[in-house]
Amino acid sequence: MKTAITLSVLMVVSVLWLLVMGSFITWRNALREFGVGYWLRLTVALVVFVWVICGIAWLGDLL
Repeated sequence: MKTAITLSVLMVVSVLWLLVMGSFITWRNALREFGVGYWLRLTVALVVFVWVICGIAWLGDLL
C-alpha cells in the first residue's frame, strides 16, 4: 500500500511539474482547443493541488 501511494503521488507531482515547466499560455490554449472552460480548468487545478498536499501528508504519516 505504501508503494502504491508513493508511486501515485510521484506520478501526480511529475505531471504537475510538467505543467508548471510548460508555459501557462500554451496550457490554456491547448485546453481551450479541447473546449475546456476556465472554471473547469480552475477546479481541476485545485483538486490536483489538494490531492498532492494530502498525498504528501499521508506519506509523511506512513514514513
